[in-house]
Amino acid sequence: MFWSVLWASVHYLSILMLFACLYGELLLWRTGINERNIRTLLWLDIGYGLSALAVLISGLARAGWTEKGWDFYLANPWFHGKVTLFVLIALLSLYPTKVLLGWRKSVKAGHVPEIDDKLQRNLRGVLVAEIHLVILMPILAAMMARGVGMGS
Repeated sequence: MFWSVLWASVHYLSILMLFACLYGELLLWRTGINERNIRTLLWLDIGYGLSALAVLISGLARAGWTEKGWDFYLANPWFHGKVTLFVLIALLSLYPTKVLLGWRKSVKAGHVPEIDDKLQRNLRGVLVAEIHLVILMPILAAMMARGVGMGS
């Protein structure tokens, strides 16, 4: 029981942290970019990556060791949907991360990188897409946990 509660708590808190970092990144893109915002964006992106890793590890721990077991999850189409969404979100997140990491040296030197309208739109669009996909995750999770569509 202890491990079940621990891993569930880590999983839920990591999901909240992931969403908070992602939403924080989007809000900063809307307020205008300056040196301070870029530093905050870099930290939020690190937090986003670490929270995604914690979501993955705690989700695997829950599925494999504390909840219904791998047989249930591997036979569940909603589980496969969640994994697919998670991978898609991770792939989408590579673009903003690559851009932000490319700016690290200039930001450390105190320079604000040039951001044109196209880059601004593209990055915001990716962040909005990620948020929409993250919002779908609890719906799939609820259907998965209840075995919707799996028969008896």
